[in-house]
Amino acid sequence: MNPICSFLYAPSRLATSPTNYVSLFRPPTFSSNHIRMTGGLSSNVGVRKLPMNSYSAEWINLLSSDANFVAPGKIEPPRSGAVTFSTCDENKIFTFGGYAEVESVRGTPPPDRYVVNDLWAFYPYKESSSSSWGWNKIEQQDSSYIPGPRLATAIAVLPCPSPCLAVLLGGWDPQEPGTGGIILDDVSVLDLDSMQWSQPNTVETADEVIRIPDGPTSRHVAVPVCIKNSIGGEIDDAILLHNHRCEDHVFLLSLSTNQETSGKNDKLRGKWKFQSTNGHAPSSRGLHCAAKLTDSASNMSKCVVIFGGAAKDGTMSNEAFVLDLSTWNWSKLTCSGDKPSPRAGACLCELDENTVILFGGAERGDQGLVGLNDVWSLNVNIDKGTGEWKCLIENQSVDGEKLDASCPPGRNAATLTRINAQSLLPKDLLNRYSSGGKNDVYFLLQGGWNPFRQTFDDVFVLRIASK
Repeated sequence: MNPICSFLYAPSRLATSPTNYVSLFRPPTFSSNHIRMTGGLSSNVGVRKLPMNSYSAEWINLLSSDANFVAPGKIEPPRSGAVTFSTCDENKIFTFGGYAEVESVRGTPPPDRYVVNDLWAFYPYKESSSSSWGWNKIEQQDSSYIPGPRLATAIAVLPCPSPCLAVLLGGWDPQEPGTGGIILDDVSVLDLDSMQWSQPNTVETADEVIRIPDGPTSRHVAVPVCIKNSIGGEIDDAILLHNHRCEDHVFLLSLSTNQETSGKNDKLRGKWKFQSTNGHAPSSRGLHCAAKLTDSASNMSKCVVIFGGAAKDGTMSNEAFVLDLSTWNWSKLTCSGDKPSPRAGACLCELDENTVILFGGAERGDQGLVGLNDVWSLNVNIDKGTGEWKCLIENQSVDGEKLDASCPPGRNAATLTRINAQSLLPKDLLNRYSSGGKNDVYFLLQGGWNPFRQTFDDVFVLRIASK
């Protein structure tokens, strides 16, 4: 069986060989400052100039040796395949789980890797207590419910019911090496006020824990969406799940609380909806990435964009699809210009109401899988079913060797999360690197690995600015 296929669909066949798909999820660690791109590389890199576009991209290394602030805390040990998520106001950032890497107890390569279920929070920079800013581990109470270790999972944050709830869906627990582990079907909810985990029950049966409806799943995507109910026209907040079995449908999960006569909230209840879709849907795949686009006037979710991934036979894709959330119609985007290479395990984030940002992933190279570090924007026209790709930062890795030390090394199985930079980052840093644009958008990069070469614990921020 194809190595990528084995990880996606037949985990019981996995062994510890570097030919299996875990590689999608290590050269030496690089020291870097920052890199600024405006649709092409800076003149000292010596590669071709790219066409100008409406955005510029800039990497900022928060661990730079010439920074005039205390370095932020790092997640230790480094990991890939984790999930990172934020509160609705983007002021609080969290990371859960993943595939941790430590130096081998044998003292020789390869390093030891194991799955974890720890929870980390990114604390804001404060002049009065700067030593504690950055990533800090949250001690979870052993007496309360905590989801088990996993990677290749998905998480999404719902604003309602209040407070914000982070919903963790499925994933893969490798367990003992060589066993193949287990694919999970559980649904866990983290209250972002109390920082307590729970498992919601089904709406239909109060004492039955809700699970993913079509069975265990991993390498899937989950996106929070705000849509109109097709029956009553009410506004619903839900989580859209898409996995390799969703060829003519998606799943929508909504949560609610039952108000008792005492006025206290009862246990969370969850309900899945099988939502049929039509049009040109993505073929069966995993390790794709997804992001929603939101209408700026109504704050309603317009569509979900899906990119890349790997099929059962291991073939990687660079296709982009859009699911219109008002018609549930899929469109395969007809894209102009240069396009990202086929890849799996990339990051996709909403930038504005018509644009998403793509970072990284892994593609096939001469020596196996290679981590990428290019950054692209994709402008989407839902009505026409078209898209326009623009490369903001070219790839700087070739078969795992990073050519330029001023941006993050190539990787996949990382996370890229939109943040409120004004609340989280040092003001001196923002003044130093920002052009002063009020519409600048910042994303925090966390973890990932260059397959079987290195797992990363660097702390980079990606700044996207309108030109």
